[in-house]
Amino acid sequence: MRNTKTTLRTGAALALVGALAACGGGSSDGGSASVAVITAPLATPTPSPTSAPNPAPSPPSTPIPAAVPTTWGAAAASLYDVQPDVSACRAGTLKASVKAEFLTRLNAIRALHHLAPVSYSELEDAQEAESSLMMAVNRQLSHTPPSSWSCYTAVGAAAAGSSNLIGGWGTGLGFNTEDDYLGSWLTEIGSASIGHRRWILNPFLGKTSYGRVAVILPDGRRASAASMKVFNFAVGGPAPSNVPAFVAYPYGDYPARYFDTSAYLSFSAAPGKTNAFGANASVSFSRASITVTGPNGMLAVTDVSSDNDGYGLANSVQWHVAGLQQGSSYVIKITGVTGSSQSEYTYSFRVMAAS
Repeated sequence: MRNTKTTLRTGAALALVGALAACGGGSSDGGSASVAVITAPLATPTPSPTSAPNPAPSPPSTPIPAAVPTTWGAAAASLYDVQPDVSACRAGTLKASVKAEFLTRLNAIRALHHLAPVSYSELEDAQEAESSLMMAVNRQLSHTPPSSWSCYTAVGAAAAGSSNLIGGWGTGLGFNTEDDYLGSWLTEIGSASIGHRRWILNPFLGKTSYGRVAVILPDGRRASAASMKVFNFAVGGPAPSNVPAFVAYPYGDYPARYFDTSAYLSFSAAPGKTNAFGANASVSFSRASITVTGPNGMLAVTDVSSDNDGYGLANSVQWHVAGLQQGSSYVIKITGVTGSSQSEYTYSFRVMAAS
């Protein structure tokens, strides 16, 4: 069976994380596939910008089903209006439907956390595409790609420094959807910084742009990489219409495809309502206590860490819990929080068994 491993990139450090459809270790290219996601990009603080009856509906027409791609190459080709050309260092043009699917999935995730939807920024599309092209062609992920890389461009490198990145390569690489990539960024197995997740769930994100390059390289290996813009947009977005008191993961009834029982759970307080830093950077969990209670009592909480880094909201506490089960409800209680509008928070979640 072919090996697959996943790595995540969110800022500077490289960390191995849980696999997408993995069956063991190893990352050689001989019949294998590596899927990489790296630590998320860090942002520095920036100021925030300031009745008539309805007619009866007509019966819907029956749509003609689209042909389903049967090979990896066909599935990759179906993503584009203009195909990528590796030999010419052209990233191609993603279909509008692919970008719309990504945005719809992203906003559905944000809605689970009571976060405002984000809009799509076309202005950054070319940058995100060039970032993704570099990652796919060089079969590496980096927020600071060197100018010696094949297909290097300055705008692509700038995009890499302000985007969530994910990629995979190898003769055995499976085909992943945009929803698969979002799931990998959310679960972020093995990374205590959980930077990708925090950018996705940033109440102040406002907008995004998305690029993806999926190609079969000249040597026959498959390569696919994607970039999701999370800050440094050409035009600032509006302030969110609603900022909840906190952002917790998971939260409420949560789809199983966006959670792994070995992943870190996380929590960020949001006393500040104007930008990700400011009052939010003053929140501290250094004296906090976390309890997780399930149907059979309290569960063990381990690997607790916290920070005030610039991954979206400028505060976060994250921890592991042993024994979580799909379909069961859990209550989280966090006490001893300082620098926030309240010192104690309680919420619940249930990971849905089939979602």
